[in-house]
Amino acid sequence: MNKHLISFIAIISLTLLITSCRTSCTGEMSDKKREMIKSEIETIVKNFFNPKTLNYSTHTGLRADKEGYVFGLEGKIGFTSYASYNEQMKINFAGIQRFTEASIVSMYVYVLSENAATCTTEFKSKYLTVKGDTIPNNGCWTAVFKKFDNGWKVIQENATHIK
Repeated sequence: MNKHLISFIAIISLTLLITSCRTSCTGEMSDKKREMIKSEIETIVKNFFNPKTLNYSTHTGLRADKEGYVFGLEGKIGFTSYASYNEQMKINFAGIQRFTEASIVSMYVYVLSENAATCTTEFKSKYLTVKGDTIPNNGCWTAVFKKFDNGWKVIQENATHIK
């Protein structure tokens, strides 16, 4: 009987060892780590869509000034570098006084790894132009976030405006 008990304990111990090593040995993330990253991305995106702080600096500051930055816009490649995107944003924001509204209708974050995640949102916003017109700015946005030394930044994105 002791042989059976020892064998049983050895099998259980081996099973626990293999199971516990599965996530750490294969590089898979724990559910806790995945939820932590998801929460970080959700917070970044929610803060981004704050009409009180959404401006040229916060808009461009979310993006990575790195090689490989790409922005798809309205189903086409809009920008293939941060520099070209940034120049256009300077022009666009010169005509904006401020955002009067900005909210997220829905959001989905998918964690790819410890250093990459995607976020898809539907948003609604309005901004006031320097001429005094209020312009609706509603759409869908999918962003690929990459973690750099200074935090999470968007490295690739696609946006489509909707009515």
